Amino acid sequence: MLRISPQPLSTTADLRAALQNAVRLEHSTIPPYLTALATLSGNSASVKYARQVIRDVVTEEMLHMTLACNVLNAIGGQPAISGPDFVPAYPHELPMGVAGDLVVHLKRYSRDLIEHTFMRIEEPEIKLDIPTRTTEALEAVTPLTIGQFYTQISGQLVAHPELFTGDPALQITGFFTDPSENIAVTNVDSALLAIQTIVEQGEGTPKSPTDLQHHIAHYYRFQQFAKGMEIVEDPASPLKFSFDPAKPLIIDETADVIQMVDDPQLVTYDAADWRAEQLSVESDASYSRILNALHAGFNGKPDKVKDAVGAMFEFKTIVGELLQQKLTAGANAGQFAGPRFRYVP
Repeated sequence: MLRISPQPLSTTADLRAALQNAVRLEHSTIPPYLTALATLSGNSASVKYARQVIRDVVTEEMLHMTLACNVLNAIGGQPAISGPDFVPAYPHELPMGVAGDLVVHLKRYSRDLIEHTFMRIEEPEIKLDIPTRTTEALEAVTPLTIGQFYTQISGQLVAHPELFTGDPALQITGFFTDPSENIAVTNVDSALLAIQTIVEQGEGTPKSPTDLQHHIAHYYRFQQFAKGMEIVEDPASPLKFSFDPAKPLIIDETADVIQMVDDPQLVTYDAADWRAEQLSVESDASYSRILNALHAGFNGKPDKVKDAVGAMFEFKTIVGELLQQKLTAGANAGQFAGPRFRYVP
């Protein structure tokens, strides 16, 4: 179970700091998820399904980051998104002093990465045991979880409705296609809805693996690849879902995955692989433009969010070419370069 260090919440400044940490936390999951997504190269049905699942999770993590920024703006804070302190220097623990031994790396897709990193990041407070053919009981777990962190924030917001003095013009909506997800936060009720969306999309609920929009929560979406089979609706299951052996998920981690070096940010490329280094620098600059545009968008210039979307397409193109650079020299010869997710001024 992934846990975070308790956050002080006794003052308005504490609450704003905790929400800024929430923004950092939601963002910090995106680079490792994107890296795994980008390395899936096969065309089998299982690979296509995996790409869609991870892409959807990344989109929802971007939503969570947006909603956390909206809540922070609603209580008079200022989201800080650009800058070297915002981006984890992978391999790194997640923000807020994640306890235990979980260090998040930038690695190519693998079942091990899904099971021992992605599922640990998304693991819920109450983990449902979705059956394959038989039903088993719920497994209770103990705090402090990310969901409980958000619950503490919710409690403080309920106790202090007077904090909602932020300029409504700073709210970012319309960034996502589902109208139910475009939540402008202006009061306690809308803030609680935004936080509930963040938690349930990641963890589901204590009684269902789905979120408010009836989508499978992130933890259970990832669990499909650890189990090697899809989750399907199953009226015979008490949870209304089960893993279906008739829908196996088979991904060949050699043939279907680009053999990217682990943690590209720690790799020094040989002079013979100058193009890999050149593209790495370009991808860092493109990634930084995304963060700069988002920072401006959440701090009074909402039109800049559109610039961030454009920069995302640019970044995707650069990373696609970077992952085609097969290294020819040094200890990593034979493997491929990959994105570093470094912030550059």
